[in-house]
Amino acid sequence: MGNRRGGLALAGLLVLMVFSAPIQAHEQQTLTVIMNEEGVVSGNITDPAFVQGNAVWFRMFDDTNNTTMTVRLDIDQDGVFNASNDFDSGELVRECELDENGSLVDDSCAVSSLYAFDFNTTVGTYQFWVHRNQNGTETVWNHSIMVHKDVHEEEGPSPGDCFGIGCLEENTTDDQSVPTTSEEKDRSAVVLLAVISMVGMIALTLSIAKEQREKKDEKTYHEEE
Repeated sequence: MGNRRGGLALAGLLVLMVFSAPIQAHEQQTLTVIMNEEGVVSGNITDPAFVQGNAVWFRMFDDTNNTTMTVRLDIDQDGVFNASNDFDSGELVRECELDENGSLVDDSCAVSSLYAFDFNTTVGTYQFWVHRNQNGTETVWNHSIMVHKDVHEEEGPSPGDCFGIGCLEENTTDDQSVPTTSEEKDRSAVVLLAVISMVGMIALTLSIAKEQREKKDEKTYHEEE
């Protein structure tokens, strides 16, 4: 009896976990942007591989004396920098002084800065400005990051697809076919798991009810004797 109740509770917990767990589109990847005395090495970032959910890492590599850099990223895409809405890397230097234990002498010192885009961030072009300051003289470089939509199409044929020479024309002219994405498969798996869990819960509930009826009938039988 106790085991069945425990199984029922476990099945209920499984259903709760299935519907509460988010489905993540892909593993986050990081793009490195190197900044030296000549500017941004990679130039404008328009690689189609840079998609929603990825991160960009700005690294300062300018060896010029008394030089700092600050990166400002236009997150709301309004074309101007606003400290409350946009990203500011803070002041970056080439190297930070360390003590004999390898710890920062100045905790605020930084040589790099990371910004991660949300998985549902708006697709489009994001401007960023690199402010280079050398002995009080500031130079500003303008660049941009193109964030593409994170769409994963399954490679290979789908069930029911036609193969061979005789199917070539049909496949090339069929505009009604829709590629199956990994996200759709994940959702189908979640639904299937939820259905299985619900069936298990119902079966356990019926089993408990049946056992209780049998015990009640047995008790009544003994009382009549």
